[in-house]
Amino acid sequence: MEHFYSLTLREGLRRLYFQADPAGFPEGVRFLEQAVENEEPHAFYFLARCYGWGDGNVKEDNRKAKELTKRGIELGSDLCVLGADRMDILKGDVKAAMTGTLKSAFDGVLAMAEAGEPMAQYAVGLFYFWGDMFLNFQKPLKEDFAKCEKENAEQALKWFRRSAEQGCIPAFRNAFNSVRNGVNGVTKDPAEALRYAEAVSGKVDLRDYYHSIILEYQKVKRFDDAIRWCEKGAREGIADCAVDLGLAYVRGDQGVAVDYGKALENFNIAARTGEAYGIFNVGRCYYFGWGCAQDYHEAFRCFEKTYSEHPSAPWFLVQCYFWGRGVETDYKKAVEMMQKLIREDKNYPKELMGYCCLYGKGIYTDTARGKQLLEEAALAGSGQAWMFLGEMYDQAVGVAEDIPMAVYCYQKAAEKKEEGASQALSRYKKTLFGKWKRQA
Repeated sequence: MEHFYSLTLREGLRRLYFQADPAGFPEGVRFLEQAVENEEPHAFYFLARCYGWGDGNVKEDNRKAKELTKRGIELGSDLCVLGADRMDILKGDVKAAMTGTLKSAFDGVLAMAEAGEPMAQYAVGLFYFWGDMFLNFQKPLKEDFAKCEKENAEQALKWFRRSAEQGCIPAFRNAFNSVRNGVNGVTKDPAEALRYAEAVSGKVDLRDYYHSIILEYQKVKRFDDAIRWCEKGAREGIADCAVDLGLAYVRGDQGVAVDYGKALENFNIAARTGEAYGIFNVGRCYYFGWGCAQDYHEAFRCFEKTYSEHPSAPWFLVQCYFWGRGVETDYKKAVEMMQKLIREDKNYPKELMGYCCLYGKGIYTDTARGKQLLEEAALAGSGQAWMFLGEMYDQAVGVAEDIPMAVYCYQKAAEKKEEGASQALSRYKKTLFGKWKRQA
């Protein structure tokens, strides 16, 4: 880059495209702005990218991107010409600012790329990747279309890889995802995508892609490699990796044994970054006593904090309000939350709504609906629903008393190892004639 850009512009590019910590982006943008103030032609291209595509987490502003691109073209930046073509603004006054042709601009950027400049290599890759070469210069006949598309895909991949070899993160992204997913004429080959990621792992800051790499290893059942990347990411404080590793220890899969202590340790790594899935899973650990003393108050705090960010947090909050775990029992609040989940067509604990309807807890009494919901939940495998059904037949709530049916439901609950089921069954015995009745 030193042969083509000022030190100021190089520093901006380094912070925006060659490292993954968003904390460095604002300073990177300031360096670009300074280079623009100094009227450095190519700086206009990179700052226009920020406004045109949100690079550096800049708020998109198409008008600003167009103004910057036009001025860069006036100053002779070939990169700005290619950028204008990519943004579909190479027309009107922007096109009128050109002194050469699109082909001469491409050749100019290609010369930079061949000289080893990574951002030019990335730009050439994009020109092939998105079909700009195809549409502007090649225009093949129908019978040559597939061949041309494949050749362009290979060219795009070649330039992305050359750029990534020098640490360009978006170039790696396009190279990795092209092969991983098989897009724009690239042959899909997840194993090759993983091999490539391993090959450049010391050259590119891959922190944003650890999770994707882990998912790919999981898909091809290379669990040792998936865990290796989880551990690498967790050591570096990457929340997604720590959550993935924690879940593996909870489930005891991917080649690791169940270890709730290690699970909690990794969930805490993610939670300290403020990541919702980390906080939620810390809450699950406290709720069930995984790797720690059971603490419903701490669990409730975690679920409440992630209520709008984790899809399962509302389900757990309903449990807390219904049972009074970490908070005062509040059937009305539990029902309100369940009704919201129902309106949003999301998973909710049917057995708890069934109970509330059956007994009129936090909602008007509707024994028919309550019975139906409990039966649906029981058939779906809920031991608690079987317990509630046993109580319903035992106590004749909305139905006639039916001791044999109550016993049957308690037996199903016991099979699910539901708490209290064995004790409920102990209240009954069989007569000499094989009929169930209450113990005297």
